[in-house]
Amino acid sequence: MRNKKALIVVALLLLISVSFTSYAIYKSKLDANATVSAAVWDVSFTDSSEVVLTQNITFTNAECSNNHVAPGKIAPGATCTKTIILDAGSSEVDVAYSATAGAATVGGSAISSDANQFTVSLLPASGTITYSATGAARKATLTLTVAWGGTDDSPTDTTNDADTALQGSTITVPVTLIASQVPVSSQP
Repeated sequence: MRNKKALIVVALLLLISVSFTSYAIYKSKLDANATVSAAVWDVSFTDSSEVVLTQNITFTNAECSNNHVAPGKIAPGATCTKTIILDAGSSEVDVAYSATAGAATVGGSAISSDANQFTVSLLPASGTITYSATGAARKATLTLTVAWGGTDDSPTDTTNDADTALQGSTITVPVTLIASQVPVSSQP
């Protein structure tokens, strides 16, 4: 019986040994870092001479050239026009923009309604530049116009001094230009 037990133990050991050594599995493992590059935001506001605009937008002599008015100045009947360029540069997202111009003021106060009307416009008021656009399509051209309506006074009328009161003043027009990324829609 002892031989029988020894034979069973040896057979069992052989069976276990053969099972573990002859059984193989394939395994693969990956340890990695996932990366994604953030899109570039490259937007600037310049004038037609490609000078970057900051908090003060000044009309140049050429932009306020009116017959019978000193260069770079505005007077009743005159108009100043400034070209503003929004350049999406190398932005890698769609860029939406909006542009607004407020009422003309002097020293922070509204210009008297007795003075000839100031007309202010900034057009186009909004738009979009797509990231896939190329060349000139990467830019939006906006036009800021400040016009001082013609005088209703005759050259001999000295009773209405509203226009005269503005002489030598700095006329301020608040301008807001906003460029922002077009919101990314959710993936289905």
